[in-house]
Amino acid sequence: MNSLAACGTIPFRGRLIRTLAFAGFVVPLLVASAIGQAPSTGTILGRIFNPATQEYVRNAEVSIDGTNLVTYSGDDGSYLLTNVPATDVTVSVTYTGYERASARVALTAGQTATRDFELKGALYQPGTKADGAIVQLDQFVVSSEREGNAKAIMEQRASVNFKSVVAADNFGDLTGGTVGEFIKYLPGVVMDYVDSDARTARISGLDPRYASVSVDGMQMATAASGSFDAAGRSFEFEQSSINGIEAIEINKTTTASMDADSPAGRINMRSRSAFDRKRREITATLSLTGNEYSWSFKKTPGPYEGDAYKVRPGFIFSYGEAFKGRFGINLTLGANTVATEQSGVTHQFNYSQPARGPLITQMTFRDAPKLSTRASINLTTDYKLTPHLAISLRTAGSHFDDGTNNRQFLFVVNPAQITPDSSLTSVTAQATANANTRLQLQTSRRNKLNDTVTYTPKLEYKRGDLNLTLGGGYSRSRTAYEQMTEGYFQAVTNRLTRMSWQAQRSSLTSGDWQLRQLSGLPWNDPASFNRADAFSNNVTANPEAGQHRLWIGYLDAKKTVEVLGLPIQFGAGLKSKLSVYDLEKSGNLQYTYVGAAGSMTAPTTVLPTVTRYPYDPKTNSNVGDLGIPLPDVYTTLRMFQANPSQFTPNLITNHISDHYSSRSVKEQIDAGYVEGNTRWKSLRLNLGVREERTRVIGKSQDLIPNAQVQRAGFTPNTIAFTDYQYRHGERSSKYGSYENTFFSGGAKWSVTRNLNLHFAGSQSIGRPGYNNLAGVITVNEAAQTVRIPNPELKPETSDKYFASAQYFLEPAGTLSVSGFRLFVRDMGSRDQTVTAEEAGYADDPEYTGFTFLRPGNAPGTRRIDGGEIEYSQQLVFLPKALRGFSLFGSLTRTRADARINNHVPKSANGGIRYGNSKFNAQVRCTWSAARLTAVNANEEQWQYERLMFDFSGGYRINQTYEITVSGRNILNEPIEGFSNEPGIMRVVNRYGAAWTIGVRGRW
Repeated sequence: MNSLAACGTIPFRGRLIRTLAFAGFVVPLLVASAIGQAPSTGTILGRIFNPATQEYVRNAEVSIDGTNLVTYSGDDGSYLLTNVPATDVTVSVTYTGYERASARVALTAGQTATRDFELKGALYQPGTKADGAIVQLDQFVVSSEREGNAKAIMEQRASVNFKSVVAADNFGDLTGGTVGEFIKYLPGVVMDYVDSDARTARISGLDPRYASVSVDGMQMATAASGSFDAAGRSFEFEQSSINGIEAIEINKTTTASMDADSPAGRINMRSRSAFDRKRREITATLSLTGNEYSWSFKKTPGPYEGDAYKVRPGFIFSYGEAFKGRFGINLTLGANTVATEQSGVTHQFNYSQPARGPLITQMTFRDAPKLSTRASINLTTDYKLTPHLAISLRTAGSHFDDGTNNRQFLFVVNPAQITPDSSLTSVTAQATANANTRLQLQTSRRNKLNDTVTYTPKLEYKRGDLNLTLGGGYSRSRTAYEQMTEGYFQAVTNRLTRMSWQAQRSSLTSGDWQLRQLSGLPWNDPASFNRADAFSNNVTANPEAGQHRLWIGYLDAKKTVEVLGLPIQFGAGLKSKLSVYDLEKSGNLQYTYVGAAGSMTAPTTVLPTVTRYPYDPKTNSNVGDLGIPLPDVYTTLRMFQANPSQFTPNLITNHISDHYSSRSVKEQIDAGYVEGNTRWKSLRLNLGVREERTRVIGKSQDLIPNAQVQRAGFTPNTIAFTDYQYRHGERSSKYGSYENTFFSGGAKWSVTRNLNLHFAGSQSIGRPGYNNLAGVITVNEAAQTVRIPNPELKPETSDKYFASAQYFLEPAGTLSVSGFRLFVRDMGSRDQTVTAEEAGYADDPEYTGFTFLRPGNAPGTRRIDGGEIEYSQQLVFLPKALRGFSLFGSLTRTRADARINNHVPKSANGGIRYGNSKFNAQVRCTWSAARLTAVNANEEQWQYERLMFDFSGGYRINQTYEITVSGRNILNEPIEGFSNEPGIMRVVNRYGAAWTIGVRGRW
């Protein structure tokens, strides 16, 4: 095993005991030593309150002047300083954007003194004021943007690892309210969009599976698209809502107390707490959301069967209150529906004739409108049982219903049928006596349903500087795709063959194709389709369902002692996590429509079609004006239910999909850690070690070879043959395990009050995808290969080093320059040949001469280097009328030592804001550079760079009510791709700008 995870031959339990020995033996000794020193010291405690926002302040820096004693206030604004010299001392509170507060406290030996502080209202002294006058910022700015920035800055200052933090209200209202649309503005983050949805996040340009996502430190379950593919570990942000979230933080490096499973970084969403404020707060927002392509308050055709409203209502309700400072509750409810257009064209190229150049062999036009409905609940309850003991429960739930009606026209031609005078802007497809030249129509209707719930209970005991936390949680996420149970088939396909067509467009980068039919049956007549060339499985359903469940329990302990005059906080903990991913069902149900005549090509065998719904791929093409009828997935299902005999099933495939497509992975991770933090003058240090053991059980079908099934007396291509081959559903279990040791540490030096230098490093792993652990066993008799999963596949291991210089700009801004280097060993996987014995087939003579393949770790080490520049500032030095302006932005550059598909080398984001006591507005943008997405034999596929703009704003009617406006992708920036070179456009898809108008009340 490599140096990162070097475990030798010491058993895991022994190494874990060694790891925790310091916590179990040395810490108590130091605690006893500290108790012995108590007579000469005392304790100071209190709370920090911000009257401008009516909130208790988190992460305010509290220090004893002239000593190394420094602490940061907790979630409820409380702070505790122990081992304070028994004398008159000065307690100082520092919080960015506010005046430094100080107070003298007379402390006697063994005494506990209480001193509360209130921040002195959001003040700033501009350098242009000759008289030194203090200028008070407008209340609106103080309570929203500036406070959000101040919270983020203090969070970063308090952290011993490197993190980026943004308050959830920092960017105003977001159309759709998804977390993905928010975090795309954090430094180093690029969102991967699936059509119009921000689905997964890349940190520092790396694949989404290298990042983990949690709520209040509790990892969230994710049933990624109900699948078992390589992206199965990627968190999909469609299932999460920004409602009820106070702030989002991205940890670029980790500490020993964090799970070591995120080479790119960890994204944590922190819930709002009722103890943040003194008084009750109720907020309600009512809104309407629509798309620029369908902004109508009347019902219009589509996107499904019948007519529907495209402008939909939404709401957000929140209630927070703390009762006598002991019991607190914060509840947030939200729901909205967004109508979206998804339209465009995709080209398929053939590069097999270098002398002639690339040929377009397929043009696929699509118009795929959809409705996306989201609902969420976030409930936080906190109860202080005693002054030292508190219990909390955080509950987060979400529902996501995403329905798409994808209608496609495919114009297909083989290279041999393309006329010699054709080019990339003019294609003439000649007719053939088969299906090589054709028009193929497909209606694909799917609904993605996701329900996710996360419960995070915690019991916390604080006495002096001793902190014990017993916590855990349960998270469940289930994603399902249903069709037939919802009243439609997933896909219905028609073909018109033995015809010819011609298409012309204005340029290589345009999709404005003008098409016309040259010969064959008329393509605007439903009876023309499926007449000459029969094909199978033109009616399909694809029911899928996957569920991910997580159980987590942990115990953490922290204690601060003084050693040689230095305050050292020791921490140790144990954690256990059980993860179960069940692929409940997968695969196609396939049918061929043969009608009453029993033949697809019979003149009376005509699938139902529909033309009343508008069709527009939004490429300025004439394809929507040709009157071409699209298959009707709803009426086709009703025909199937009424006359199932007119649909010939693919019996074997359907039987396998119904009964033998399930698989599962169970993963148990046990961990322990020890870490220490100390401070010497303006230098803070952190060092920790973490030990993890991972055990995996993969369950999948273990197929019996065809020859052996036939010897048992079964006839191929029968249900009985299939049942025997699949062992009547009995799944075999495969086991794997590995153990890793991780070191982490860092140093933060406050050169001046506003200048910090930060160095950090951490080690982590990227665990294998579920498909590699419990994939399908496939036997290729012709090629004589057997492909098996590999539950013993080891994780990718990584070392990350991070350095940063941060300069904090008053009243609440920052300028930082950062760089990192990441080493990833065994990055990715590839097929490796193993023996029949290693594959478990040593005693099976039927496999003599077969090659056995299973996924193995790719050899070598990849190096990724990167740099980030981040800037944010309120321009309070400008004249008073312009003082409400502020700017923010970041630029990220990463480079790998080898080409990595979908690696984003450059990205940036930024925006400009303006706010005063009545009005606020901000325009934001994100940019990502072109990226390589796929490499084929003669083609490289790229995604173009993309620049997107969003808007949010509001007008305050009075102290209670505000009108809000937000827009997403307001310039309708498409997703585009090219083939081999930027001048050859491969794909373009447009989605339209989405706008939300709302009214908010705050009481």
